[in-house]
Amino acid sequence: MSSYNDKFEKESIPPNTTSQKAYSVKFIAVGDSYVGKSCITTRFVKDKFEEDRIAAIGVEFGSRQIIYNNTNYLVQIWDTAGLENFKSIIRGYYKESAVAILVYDITNVESFNNIKNWLEGCKYLAPSKALLVLIGNKIDIEEERKITKEMGEDFANENNMLFFETSARSGIGIEYVFQKCIENIDKRINEGFYDLNDM
Repeated sequence: MSSYNDKFEKESIPPNTTSQKAYSVKFIAVGDSYVGKSCITTRFVKDKFEEDRIAAIGVEFGSRQIIYNNTNYLVQIWDTAGLENFKSIIRGYYKESAVAILVYDITNVESFNNIKNWLEGCKYLAPSKALLVLIGNKIDIEEERKITKEMGEDFANENNMLFFETSARSGIGIEYVFQKCIENIDKRINEGFYDLNDM
């Protein structure tokens, strides 16, 4: 029997490789500035951490192909700016998103409190069937933690969200987040919950 990780292929698929099925999966990452949305994206797409990265202005994009259960998933991540001034810009990027990732900084109480507002925006602007994911980032600085893991778990459970804690700096948890998201997407497709072409 294959192990959990055996179901995934981390490396990008060569251009001449085909699998039985192929889907493009649009992710949108939202949350306050400096919580690590861009760093999470960069860690997943390029497997690196950019120490001096500045906050995104508008929307940034990254993508990576992975295989799950012999299906080719092109993960497309739209990384939005967290500044209030740019909310009008990012509104259109919620459309057709299969996954909405909401990120807060475990050392920043305000960023966690603001997740409620970001969630309201996701529920209003994203497709009703979008998978909602809550991430508490920066667990590499545990000594500065202000938001307990239980607080994040409780919020996620109350709002029917997947919950993870990560460190974009060290890479802890990043790959697992996207694996679990793709696993859920694959299950939803196979159960007929939705067709990605109709998101």
